[in-house]
Amino acid sequence: MRELYQIQHNTILAHCLVANYIHQSKPDLKIGGMEAFQEAYPYSPLPTDVEVTRKYKEFVDYNLLRVFVEGKYSTEVIGFMKENHLEDILKPSDLLEIGNNRSDFISFSYYTTSTLDSSQIPVGSIPNYYGQMGYKKNPYLLSNEWGWQIDPQGFYGILIDLYNRTHLPIFPIENGIGVRENWDVQNQIDDSYRVQYHRSHIRALKKAVRDGANVIGYLGWGLIDIPSSKGNVDKRYGVVYVNRTNHEILDLKRVPKKVITGFRK
Repeated sequence: MRELYQIQHNTILAHCLVANYIHQSKPDLKIGGMEAFQEAYPYSPLPTDVEVTRKYKEFVDYNLLRVFVEGKYSTEVIGFMKENHLEDILKPSDLLEIGNNRSDFISFSYYTTSTLDSSQIPVGSIPNYYGQMGYKKNPYLLSNEWGWQIDPQGFYGILIDLYNRTHLPIFPIENGIGVRENWDVQNQIDDSYRVQYHRSHIRALKKAVRDGANVIGYLGWGLIDIPSSKGNVDKRYGVVYVNRTNHEILDLKRVPKKVITGFRK
């Protein structure tokens, strides 16, 4: 637990040091906070499902958001750290640096949503891990091969939620779907599913804008197929196919997929 919270604090402090330096030395530049937003729903109306979902989001989403917007840790997170004798991590000089931080916009990555079942979470668990322990598949959503569920409505909800909480410009800088794909060396890869994925999420974005959110852009992940965070090339996100496998480099030929036509439009 201590290592987790020390790493989190170091990351927050590093961001604030850089952001504060940029604001002081280049006041015309804009810099925003970015987080891998974790959207979660209660598995049922059971009050404990609702509560673990609320707490999980406070610890993994809104704590960072408060740092980016107000220069403060979540009071609930601070209370948890004190209860577990971790308050020494929060050095006064660090908190002063964090307190000077203000973001010009908020950016985030988004790929999927989850539901949380409180009955799967042992008493005394760290709230940051509720998402892993309590995960249940949402029966109302489609999933890719790796279980990541497709939820444009969840994307809309995040855009509205972030803007309502911060009143800052919102910038989704990662969004995409990973699929196992193979190239036959002759024909273009027909990734109509990726076209539909981005189309549905862009529609959700436009609805959020109509409903008042200030959204300043949309970046799909990614331009070309690259290894995922676990070094897996089989899970392909790109609009351009790269001819290689997990174990063979091959010729690395770049082959545009069908979705690239949609992005050009």
